[in-house]
Amino acid sequence: MAEVGIDQMLAMVDSKYRLTVVVAKRAEQLLRYRFKNTALAPEERPKMRTLEGLKDDPNAVTWAMKELLLGRLVFGENLVPEDRLQKELDKLYPVEGEKER
Repeated sequence: MAEVGIDQMLAMVDSKYRLTVVVAKRAEQLLRYRFKNTALAPEERPKMRTLEGLKDDPNAVTWAMKELLLGRLVFGENLVPEDRLQKELDKLYPVEGEKER
């Protein structure tokens, strides 16, 4: 497979489907808050080579997979409900262009 660490990530979940859902939901959160809510330190962030040098990779799926590989994502049962989590994240990282709820 193309992505480094895919076997490690598959070992963390019970199916390829769950891996896809976990990474997709996290990538959606990262995009919504413009990566301000990342669990990665600046030196851990995925990089891409450009003409100007190394820059942060803009691919949210890559960031989500890196967070999962480093053990920064918690998923499963008995977590904070998704709607409550989103309200808390909206308070911490206001999304421009949206009205206050």
